[in-house]
Amino acid sequence: MKKNRYLPFGYHIQNGTLCIREAEAAVVRQVFEDYQAGMSYRRIAGSLTAKGISYMENRTDWNKHMVKRMLENPRYCGREDFPPIIPADTFGAVSALIGQKSQGEPLSGKLDSIRSKAVCGICGAKYTRDGRSKKYEAWCCSAEGRITPKRITDQALLESITDILNAIISNPSLLELSSPHRENYSLDVARTENQINRELEKSEVDSDYIKLLIFGCAAAKYEACANTEPEYLTRRLLAIFEGQPLLEAFSIRLFEDTVKQVGIDADGSLWLRMINGKLIGKE
Repeated sequence: MKKNRYLPFGYHIQNGTLCIREAEAAVVRQVFEDYQAGMSYRRIAGSLTAKGISYMENRTDWNKHMVKRMLENPRYCGREDFPPIIPADTFGAVSALIGQKSQGEPLSGKLDSIRSKAVCGICGAKYTRDGRSKKYEAWCCSAEGRITPKRITDQALLESITDILNAIISNPSLLELSSPHRENYSLDVARTENQINRELEKSEVDSDYIKLLIFGCAAAKYEACANTEPEYLTRRLLAIFEGQPLLEAFSIRLFEDTVKQVGIDADGSLWLRMINGKLIGKE
């Protein structure tokens, strides 16, 4: 079964189409409403956790970063062909409020975006940035603290990610996934198909009964299919990268739209996990 979330909270793929998941959409609207009412990221996350709301399968623990990313995601107001969950004016008002509260924040939007997705390539812990010195910033594993053999600077991180994105632009086939495994149809499906054929051969056909059989058979076949969400996201990624000009500098928009996770190793090398789950830059 699916373990990871590839689409923003509130959306899912149904019959190959991007759709709103209404139960989750109600949560998204409540989060925007609570933030406008003055609740902090941490309080909103605590409320969601206390209510046992699942972010994804087997996970009900929310944190302030998850709430922040939700409030800053323009897809919720209909950007990039996503069906809108939040009115554009509400999203704009929340964005303005976030901007007011973030004044004086030393971390740029680009670096904050990277920080939200950065993990240690060795242990999986969050990667953090030490920016106490304006002349000497460094990135390191939160589990290991400052015990990092190689200092990783902001510029080095931005350049490394840009290099990988340019490698994908030059060769979009890197995004391709191996062919998904398709489950064999169950014995019940075969029996239902035989029953449909027998009913159709009768001199008097019970159309209502046949419809029930056909719908049941179709549902069983759909359940046996492999998860098509990664395939959909691969097509989406290919559409973004094909024809994309090479980057001269880090693009926060391309990064946000296509990258799910940044893995950073102690030697400063890194890899990207794209939104379809494909790892790029990791042998």
